[in-house]
Amino acid sequence: MYAISLTSIPPRLPRIRPVLESLLAQRPAPVAVYLYLPRVWKRFGVMSAPFEVPDGVVIHSVEVDDGPALKAIQFCSSPPILVQRLIYCDDDWIYPQGWAKALLQAGGPAEAVAASGYSLHRLKRQGGVECSGFVDIAQGFGGVSVAPEWLDLPDIAPPPKARLADDIWLSAQLARQGIGIRLCPEARHGLRPAFEDEHGLQDIQVADQTRAAVNLAALDAVTEQFGIWPPL
Repeated sequence: MYAISLTSIPPRLPRIRPVLESLLAQRPAPVAVYLYLPRVWKRFGVMSAPFEVPDGVVIHSVEVDDGPALKAIQFCSSPPILVQRLIYCDDDWIYPQGWAKALLQAGGPAEAVAASGYSLHRLKRQGGVECSGFVDIAQGFGGVSVAPEWLDLPDIAPPPKARLADDIWLSAQLARQGIGIRLCPEARHGLRPAFEDEHGLQDIQVADQTRAAVNLAALDAVTEQFGIWPPL
């Protein structure tokens, strides 16, 4: 039994229905799809445009905007239902049939599974995994399967420096517990963008920082807080 969770932002919510429908259409079906939305977004303020979600999607309003990591940490910190696995994903991709099944069937019970990911060596940090088929950083856009208890941690909320680097922050929570991230490229087959907009985090500028600078700041926060992944 598994659930799917994600978060979104006001400019995307009026266009999110096809994304949610693709998640509900997975077989085996999730028990529910949970959409976590802050009452007030730090970047966008309050939601003003109307939007609709299909039956089977549960909206949870939360008081604190933890950025894109909200998609995982809110479910895991306060599970609305007990499941063996949670798949968290992004809000701007259409997920084809077989996507969830591939993530759920890959790996062992003590492994997270990601459709896409990369090595810390790309970021010039120490501590990267050397095992073939495993990655250090799980990329949320392709979906990540975890046991919810792995992200039920008292210090799970990202600090300001890591708030917009959710892939790095969430992957660090697994690494600090010794949980490997197995790569499942089969789960990427058929993924396609749901729409194009200017709000993708890969291209975002934060206080005049590039995406690379945002990632570096997040890595520094991880090293300072948990003592892992120092610079090479």
